[in-house]
Amino acid sequence: MVTAIDFIRARPEHDDIMVAHYLAIWESYDTPQDHLREDAQDIIRIFLRDGRQNRKLASFIAFDGNMPAGSVSCQLHTMPYPVVLKPQHMLQGYIWSVYSDPLYRGRGVAKKLVSMAVEHLREAGCTTAVLHASEAGKPLYAGMGFELAMEMRMKLGP
Repeated sequence: MVTAIDFIRARPEHDDIMVAHYLAIWESYDTPQDHLREDAQDIIRIFLRDGRQNRKLASFIAFDGNMPAGSVSCQLHTMPYPVVLKPQHMLQGYIWSVYSDPLYRGRGVAKKLVSMAVEHLREAGCTTAVLHASEAGKPLYAGMGFELAMEMRMKLGP
């Protein structure tokens, strides 16, 4: 259980932390550096700014003193198809970039951060929260009430 860690809603001045954590997730997937765009940090910053302006994006950070122990972002989900249902029947929120520093894993940091993201989406009027889980994250999310949903993919290129 986490007790001495402070959890805050991130502000734009915390974007350096959000960028670093997002890129650390890609690194944890063993993504080769040469697969990342040279302007990856700028892309993330623009995404955060646009999300705050247009999709009710919120980010949350866990701090152990001055050390960022983890973070998460969430926002209204932009659907890839025409939405014909009223928002009170279908307004999806998306949780992304769930990150815990390896020193803080297993201490409840990710669970608390995801709970904060879920609450933000609930307050924004979302009827569903969606996230894509790593193998390591599946037990945490299932224990929080997330359910496996069917998604199929076909690789079209290298």
